[in-house]
Amino acid sequence: MVGGGTCPRQDSRQILYSDPGPTSPVAPQSRYRLFRNSERQLVEQSVCTLKASGFYWGPLPTGEAHSMLAKETVGTFLVRDSSQGNHLFSVSIKMESGPVSVRVLFFKGRFWLRELFSDCPVKLLELAVERSKKNPLFCQNGIKLVLLKPLRRTRVLSLQQLCRQCIVTKYGREGLSRLPIQPALRNYIEEFPFKI
Repeated sequence: MVGGGTCPRQDSRQILYSDPGPTSPVAPQSRYRLFRNSERQLVEQSVCTLKASGFYWGPLPTGEAHSMLAKETVGTFLVRDSSQGNHLFSVSIKMESGPVSVRVLFFKGRFWLRELFSDCPVKLLELAVERSKKNPLFCQNGIKLVLLKPLRRTRVLSLQQLCRQCIVTKYGREGLSRLPIQPALRNYIEEFPFKI
């Protein structure tokens, strides 16, 4: 898993459950399917990473997401829980024709947005933003998807967040280990090593 931070397991457990096994109590009902241990851990970490992003809005209805994006510039996007129980997340995007929502598929331990995929939804969105600078992604119905900037819950990033974003943009995730910085600062940067 690339990136991520620490997130209390209890927050994630309210969303995702694995097969309880013969001696465990029955897990509470969830709108999501059951995940194998490795998938469950990946999805739990992904939820934590999305929460740290500031542009994950949780169980936001489609209509509200579209209403929020209607006044934003083209290419603004947010991530929310999918309204379809067989999908985890949706990305709502402001396009020239208005807001649209696209499901993020989760298949074989990877998150997919059209032909792009990653084991981390934030990394996937980072790939989509980079791709949108050159060529848009296309939906099956021919709609062009252009992702440029996330709509965060807090519009202004803190100075720490801005510095972290600049460092990751300049040196990349791979270059962080070579930087001569204090361990506490390194840990902070590695908690969310994304450009977006």
